[in-house]
Amino acid sequence: MTVLAVTGALVAFKKEWDYLQPAARRGEPAPITAMIPPADVAGIVLALDLPEAQGLEDINRIELRPGKHLYKVRLESAGTWSSPREIQVDASTGAVLNSGVRGDQLWMDIHSFAVFGQGTKLVLMTLAGISLLWLSLSGLYLFGFPPWHRARKRRRQSTL
Repeated sequence: MTVLAVTGALVAFKKEWDYLQPAARRGEPAPITAMIPPADVAGIVLALDLPEAQGLEDINRIELRPGKHLYKVRLESAGTWSSPREIQVDASTGAVLNSGVRGDQLWMDIHSFAVFGQGTKLVLMTLAGISLLWLSLSGLYLFGFPPWHRARKRRRQSTL
């Protein structure tokens, strides 16, 4: 439960810390028809010759953010305990606006126990869910039953 609480708190602040999520920049304003296609964005990222981006299979996703006039390109993480890289590319000029590590993904994987494998994740998250349900129900019982029981006992004594 402590791991879930701490990692959940970290992920809640991902927009405030650049380590957890690189700050989103703004690209040059342009109509959507002037924005470069995703294939060109992939080429720009691969031309950076980053160790994390050696081929198309290393690109996890390319997201267009039209309100900010940029593409967010997310690369695959190098390993289980490492964070993926995010590169922000201007949607109209193709200039690289920002590049940084997405630390939030590592913390999300720890939060869900995915770093330990799919089987461990499913077992531990199921046990955590059942535990939270049990704690909630038993807490409600312990909170509500004694006053109810005392009130019932008083009513019974007052009728005698």
